[in-house]
Amino acid sequence: MGGISVLVLLGIMSSLVYLFIAMFLVIVIYIIITYVFESMALKRMSINLQYKNSFTAWIPFYNKFLLGKIAENKKLGIILAIVDLMTACSGIYCYNQNEYIIQGFIIFLICILISFILNTILSNKIYKKAINKYSDILTVFSILSLGSLRPIFLFLVRNKEMQ
Repeated sequence: MGGISVLVLLGIMSSLVYLFIAMFLVIVIYIIITYVFESMALKRMSINLQYKNSFTAWIPFYNKFLLGKIAENKKLGIILAIVDLMTACSGIYCYNQNEYIIQGFIIFLICILISFILNTILSNKIYKKAINKYSDILTVFSILSLGSLRPIFLFLVRNKEMQ
């Protein structure tokens, strides 16, 4: 009897491992897709605004500065780039650390929250420049989707004339 319960428990644990791997792959694919949409949008916007070196939209963390530059708020763009860098570093720290994982995870969550707020503010400014009429609606839907629609909305307004 004891051997059967151990086998059942091992079967459950192995299925949980597969579930974790599947969730991890979905998250990685989501991050790649949103990065591509946001980078394509920022590149097109920087070309439309006649910025030099529009290829910098593809450089991680620097593209957040470019987002702030397009939104005409370079300071928030710099802060956002630093916060996103801190988010990546704290995520790596949580992965490698065994002793202080709770503190690192709290810092990770705070950085994600600050990044979400700053991304939403800068995107709203871009929406207002591109299409003033629906900018608040796009921002509300972006917030309700927890930021997952924000790169898509930026991609949709990439060809609009910035006012």
